[in-house]
Amino acid sequence: MGSWGFSIVGGYEENHTNQPFFIKTIVLGTPAYYDGRLKCGDMIVAVNGLSTVGMSHSALVPMLKEQRSKVTLSVISWPGSLV
Repeated sequence: MGSWGFSIVGGYEENHTNQPFFIKTIVLGTPAYYDGRLKCGDMIVAVNGLSTVGMSHSALVPMLKEQRSKVTLSVISWPGSLV
């Protein structure tokens, strides 16, 4: 498996700002695209049950890439519905 097919922005950064993680883009023809539930702008609140609050971008990206066959994202999809 190459990619889940989405990019993210946000997280705890070096300048000590803690921003939520958001889905930035979804790539055509990828698992995220075919699944159809993720939308650009969705806020990721947990990955496989682990809260993303206070997590750095550099910690979340490898965690997502390590998942080979399944990843469970808890997201808030606007206008504020938990998906």
